[in-house]
This record gives sequence, C-alpha cells and structure tokens, in this order.
Amino acid sequence: MNFSDEAICEKVLNFSFSKGDVEGQIESLVVAMIDLDESKFEKVFNTAVINYGFEETVLKLMYPFFERIGVLWQIGSVNPAQEHFISNLLRQKLIVAVDGVSNTMNGGSKSFLIFLPEGEHHELGLLFYHYIIRKYKHTVYYLGETVPMSALIEISKTKNFDYLLTSIFTSLSHDQLQGYINQLSENFKKSTLLISGLAANENELNLPSNVILIKDVYKLKEELERIKK
Repeated sequence: MNFSDEAICEKVLNFSFSKGDVEGQIESLVVAMIDLDESKFEKVFNTAVINYGFEETVLKLMYPFFERIGVLWQIGSVNPAQEHFISNLLRQKLIVAVDGVSNTMNGGSKSFLIFLPEGEHHELGLLFYHYIIRKYKHTVYYLGETVPMSALIEISKTKNFDYLLTSIFTSLSHDQLQGYINQLSENFKKSTLLISGLAANENELNLPSNVILIKDVYKLKEELERIKK
C-alpha cells in the first residue's frame, strides 16, 4: 500500500503523540519551520495543547524546540526568515492565551510592570511570563520590547508598581549589566524587581536588596506562590 507524504506525516504525528514522544514532535516542528508550513505547526501545537494543556506544551515542547533551533542556527541549517516565521506563530499563540485568561483580580492582587530593555527583542519568554502572572490573578502592565530607561523613569514618577519583570539576553558587558540593574533598583525603590534572561543568569551580579533573579518559569511561580501566602 502506498501513502502520500502527508498521510505518512499524519501517521507519524499520531504515533508520536500517543507515545508522548516529544522528540518526534520537535522534529515535526523543525520540518514545519524549514518548509514554512503553518498548517503543520498548527497540527502539532494544537494536538499537544489538547493532550498536555497550554502551559505544559510551552514548557515541555516549545522550550526544547527553540533550544533545537539554537543548535541548528549555530551550524547554519536555519535562516532568519524561517526562525522569524515560527517565532511569530508562537507569539500569536501566546497573545491569544494571555487574552483568554480572566482578568478578574482577587483581594491579594499585585501590580506588575513587564518590559524588555531598550534593544531587546526576545519577547516570547516575556509573553509566557505575562500569561503565568495573569493566571495568578495579578494586574499586568505589559510594555513589550525595547523600552528605554528614560520612559521607565517617567512612569515611575506617576505610578507605583509592586513588581517589575524584565528579561535580558543581549551580550552586555558585566559592568553595563550591573549598571542597568542598579539604575532600575534606584528608580523603583519601592518595587521588587524580577530579572530574567540568559545574560542575567550567566553573570555573577551583585543584586540590590529589592532584586530577585528569575532563572526560569519555575522560579517565577515560586515567587508568585510566595505572594499568595
């Protein structure tokens, strides 16, 4: 019996999901990225959400997938157009998920200002954190990518926030990174600052008393659980 490529792909997808084969799902996502195939991405992603839920799909499937993209990037197997294509598809999913979380707050709700520093464009992780914080029934002011320090300083003059959350990936020097964190701490003395991202996690930093390093989503959830108590 002969099968078309699409039929074979369908059988492989169904098999991999039934076996919980994350590796097979990642391979399917890689093919979707290389072929610029949105329907294949939708099939893999949506099936995973049905089986595992949105949060687990992002943590257990999409995070490893983007780590795979990083490896493929290093060996020259992925070009920027392919990476942007798949990143924007996931970005759309995250925005829809955030929008779908009830904005009904509770008596213990805190206010979070979420942003990326000027020059930073790695928004996917920040959007996922936005989703998690909203699930914990807190108020989120989401500024998005590349927000200048001057704009943040102006905001600090008119509104107080319980928490600030940012993510830093850019290869700043140690002194530049330390200086940025110190400046945030100084301008938002009454807030708790949550600092995440590759650059923040790979440097030995002298953290001011109102700064907490967020290594991953589990550390963020640990802090959100602490707030509930």
